[in-house]
Amino acid sequence: VTGLSTRHLGECFQHSNGTISHYFRAVLNTVSSSPFYNKYIHLPSEMSPIPVEIQSNPKFFPYFQGALGAIDGSHIACCPSALECELSRNHK
Repeated sequence: VTGLSTRHLGECFQHSNGTISHYFRAVLNTVSSSPFYNKYIHLPSEMSPIPVEIQSNPKFFPYFQGALGAIDGSHIACCPSALECELSRNHK
């Protein structure tokens, strides 16, 4: 079901786009809420080794090789020096 649009999911599960969107937001809010997130989400540390399942799988590793660990769309606080400020502007 991953990678499909709301319209495709609505058609697949025979529900309106509004219903699909409503429950998607409900699940997303639950998973990102403090009680659930703090209990079940454990991010790896900087020193954590790359899992063998990713490193040995050509489907994943070429895309994650050299990744720093940020999730697409995440905001990373950055306080560059005055000299580096222009280089960091509007970069994701």
